[in-house]
Amino acid sequence: MTVVIPAAMSDRPQGRGRLRGRRGRQRARQEEQREQQRVAWGGPVDADRVLAFSDAIFAIAITLLTLKLEVRPGLHGSAFTRELRDLLPSLGAYALSYVILGQLWLVHHRIFSVIARVDNPILTRNLAFLGLIAIMPFPVRLLSDYHDRPLAVAVYALTFILALLLQRALWTYATRPEQRHLLKEPVPDEIRQYFTRSLDGRLLVFGAVVPLAMFAPRFAALIWLVMLLLQFVAVRLNR
Repeated sequence: MTVVIPAAMSDRPQGRGRLRGRRGRQRARQEEQREQQRVAWGGPVDADRVLAFSDAIFAIAITLLTLKLEVRPGLHGSAFTRELRDLLPSLGAYALSYVILGQLWLVHHRIFSVIARVDNPILTRNLAFLGLIAIMPFPVRLLSDYHDRPLAVAVYALTFILALLLQRALWTYATRPEQRHLLKEPVPDEIRQYFTRSLDGRLLVFGAVVPLAMFAPRFAALIWLVMLLLQFVAVRLNR
């Protein structure tokens, strides 16, 4: 007996095959488009523009630190002396902040001296770090105007500690072995660990002084400045 298969039934598997083929091609095109978007928005790009932008943020932040440093014109005698004395907290906050920002800038340049290209995680970490650098004039003014308030000292300390933590995260991510394609040349493990310990030392010094500065807020800027200078001298002597 001959079984006759209707034409509609015989064409159904072929139609399903064509449908699966079209869906497969659509998925392939979508995946290709997503890959192109990842390359365009998340792929590594040259680091020079990032470094130039970062330098500009540092320059603006350091320049804005000096806005509070002024003496009214026309003062004489004891009024002039009193004005200078009242300016001492602002001078102390400026000197401390300049030293800290200078160290952050030096470390930032050391980090980018080994980076040839940046990917999206590096850009994100760097932008978060620069956001804190740009806002630095605010806690500096807060410390100079309210140098006897523990809360002002806490805000100042927290801002710089977060900046140090973000800088450490930037270094540890960029120099991981799996990120070697972003570097000018691979960073030896000894150098990577030594630089990480150096960043940890800065965090420890700055964080350890916070409780003392909270109990003696008037002398917070002086305490931090002395500790940072002692750390700088110790590093120089150990070379």
